[in-house]
Amino acid sequence: MNVWVWMRRIKETKPGSAPLSCNKAEFMSVVGRTGRTREFSLKHISLFLTILLAGSLHAGEKKVASLRDFRSEELKTIGLKVAKSVKIRLNALGAGGDSGWMLGEDGIFAAAWVINAKTRAVVWEMDAGNTRKADDENITCDERVSLRQGEYEVYFSVPIFSYRTWKSHIILNIDHRREKLFEGEGEDDPWYLKGWWNDDIPDIWEERAKAWGVDVYVDDQDLSSVETFSAPLKQKNVVFAASGLGDRAFIRQGITVTNPVSVNIYALGEQQKEGEPVDFGWILEADTRTPVWEMATRNTSHAGGADKNRMFTGSLRLKKGKYVLYYITDDSHSTEDWNSFPPFDPLNWGITVSTNSSEETQNIELYKYEELANAIVTIVGVGDEEHRQEGFTLKEPARLRVYAFGERGHSRRQLADYAFITDSRTREKVWVMDVDHSRQAGGDSKNVVVDEVINLPAGSYLVTYTTDDSHSYGEWNAAAPYDEDHYGVTVMLAGENPKKSIVAPYKDERHEGMIEQIVTARNNADEQKKFTIDRPTRVRVYAIGEGQKRSMYDFGWIESAAKGVTVWEMTYGMTFPAGGARKNRMVNTTIMLEKGEYYLRYQSDDSHSYGDWNEDPPDDQQFWGITLYKDDSDTPLPPVPPEAPLPPPDHR
Repeated sequence: MNVWVWMRRIKETKPGSAPLSCNKAEFMSVVGRTGRTREFSLKHISLFLTILLAGSLHAGEKKVASLRDFRSEELKTIGLKVAKSVKIRLNALGAGGDSGWMLGEDGIFAAAWVINAKTRAVVWEMDAGNTRKADDENITCDERVSLRQGEYEVYFSVPIFSYRTWKSHIILNIDHRREKLFEGEGEDDPWYLKGWWNDDIPDIWEERAKAWGVDVYVDDQDLSSVETFSAPLKQKNVVFAASGLGDRAFIRQGITVTNPVSVNIYALGEQQKEGEPVDFGWILEADTRTPVWEMATRNTSHAGGADKNRMFTGSLRLKKGKYVLYYITDDSHSTEDWNSFPPFDPLNWGITVSTNSSEETQNIELYKYEELANAIVTIVGVGDEEHRQEGFTLKEPARLRVYAFGERGHSRRQLADYAFITDSRTREKVWVMDVDHSRQAGGDSKNVVVDEVINLPAGSYLVTYTTDDSHSYGEWNAAAPYDEDHYGVTVMLAGENPKKSIVAPYKDERHEGMIEQIVTARNNADEQKKFTIDRPTRVRVYAIGEGQKRSMYDFGWIESAAKGVTVWEMTYGMTFPAGGARKNRMVNTTIMLEKGEYYLRYQSDDSHSYGDWNEDPPDDQQFWGITLYKDDSDTPLPPVPPEAPLPPPDHR
């Protein structure tokens, strides 16, 4: 005989019958274990008596639902359809408060609650006010709850028998209803606590999880007014729903609005303690990529359960046009496996869009959205310390969509992995991926995404993507972004039916009109090249070097061959940041050179140069050096200082 058989005998004993008895051998079989002895403690007796009392019926009532035995499930639910106002009795055994060896971060890890099936609002929950200690490890609740006519859903959840472990630089939540305790772990794992865990933990968990749960009773006279249904209740006028989502979900749905309409958005998600969302949704205009709605701290409220559960409920007016709805989840805390207490409406984890009437639903149509149609440059799957470029040429002005994922740096105001687009002729950046135009990209809070439409004139352009030495495709040191396969940058023609013929193969315009250059300069360089100007000419100087504390260490200058004097020099005061490390400096300016012969010069010190960076390289690292172009633009020249003899430069 085991404990549960003994308890079943007690529960099945009818009033007025002879008392249940057992001999010494039977009693020892209850409290002992095969092959070993174990002291039968008062704590266990208390637990058994609590379970016994919790299952007892009050006179004149019937049990209509029971949610018990959580050895293999985290969550159970049942729907109640109430034909008239009734009182139900909820008898539950759970755990939480300040007791238990598995105390969750929010103080409870086994409890029941009830929600209104139509409004999704909580109408009752186990809390400190209606529970009492059953023993050192459990709490009990026995309460009558009034329900008006309508539909309700009863839930019981036990989300925590888990711990967090470090595998391959990713923190994982391990649920030991699915994986054996510490199975496959080794002493090299920093979270492996050899000898700390007691061998009885799985057995204790089995006992407790089997007993936890809630029973629902109704008075005999109200029994015919209550019937059960499978929860959750199907909502009305739903045009799109992605609910009950698990880990690493990535939802993309095209929505066409044929006539202006108001939609109701109901979304449940997760937010980190720092305020960054990790399970959340947003809606963009398909053509312009302009956000029309997104989940954020400012417009969401607590969704019940763990503090990180967030909820948005509200309406949104959509004008005629096409939209794209997105919803993403990270690698933990979802209907697949809750690592903290779930929200009050757990089966709707995700997003639901509905209208106020069946007539209004006719104004909305769904379509399959092709995320990366009409791509002209694709630089994706970028790993650590990569610097990749790809060009394209536009025959006429065009609208382009730029879709890029990157990584925030330590300052959070700068990006460590990012993209930019450069005009091939002028070397000027025409688009830069920056923090202000980015949004959270799921996974770790340092993941960002930029998704916007830009306008570029006809010309040739270089798309560049650069990464630092950590957290990139295939080498994540934290949770990856939601669309990790497109980590990098993709440039595509914007619009529904763009004119593809305006895009041509890349034409390198850097050398058209180039006068002379010294590039990819190495350590300890001292290079010069002679060139001739046959008439007064506007010259664009594009130079990149190293400078700190108002001094330059890698820099270029121009000398007059006839006079032996410097006519232009790259000084710290005229430079601006060149990307990467702060000491990377650049100049992109226009000067006037008279007819004559000149020397183009470039010097570098013994560190931090092309191919041997001791800090992050500049964005345009292949142009570390100095380049001169003929400038035929109408850009005004900088003011010319009065002629005066220049001191000889210090070219140490």
